[in-house]
Amino acid sequence: MLEEAEKIDPLSPIITQALGNMYIFAARYDEAITQADKMLDLNPTMRISIEMKGWAIGMKGDWEKALQFFEEVHRLTNHPLKGLLGLGFAYARLGQEAKALEIIRKMEQRQEQEPGSVIDPEIAAVWFALGDLDKAFYYLGRAVDKRVGPISYFLEYPQYKNAKKDPRYKELLRKQGFGEELIESFTG
Repeated sequence: MLEEAEKIDPLSPIITQALGNMYIFAARYDEAITQADKMLDLNPTMRISIEMKGWAIGMKGDWEKALQFFEEVHRLTNHPLKGLLGLGFAYARLGQEAKALEIIRKMEQRQEQEPGSVIDPEIAAVWFALGDLDKAFYYLGRAVDKRVGPISYFLEYPQYKNAKKDPRYKELLRKQGFGEELIESFTG
């Protein structure tokens, strides 16, 4: 349906972005990169497009190249504590644990400085990339307690597929009010 919508309005950044995200969910990374490139042709500094391209490249296995895109996203935020998720994830995937932990520290600092911001899912993602599922699920639980969007959506990104095998994932879904049949469809 999104592909049809794009044919009708090929210059819509919302449709192009949504289609690119759909391609990432479906592990169709080259197509996601194409979507990002379409938006970047219109606006070379569009952060969401740069970030999408970084995630698609990283998911294809080139976290070093993805890191370059995430550095640009962070630079474009013009804020030392924003735009850090991709950086932290890429550092972790590249085995640069100290840099990933520094990103977590900055995210926690932002959460302290801006109590209304909810950074827990992003912190969880970096812990997940570092391989610490206990801390990842701790922060995901905090996100659920704060009623941050459905965690199931967040965990649909391919990089989190192993988290769905953990029994704590089902508990998070239950805390969000999902019924057992729906939980099984997410985890089965």
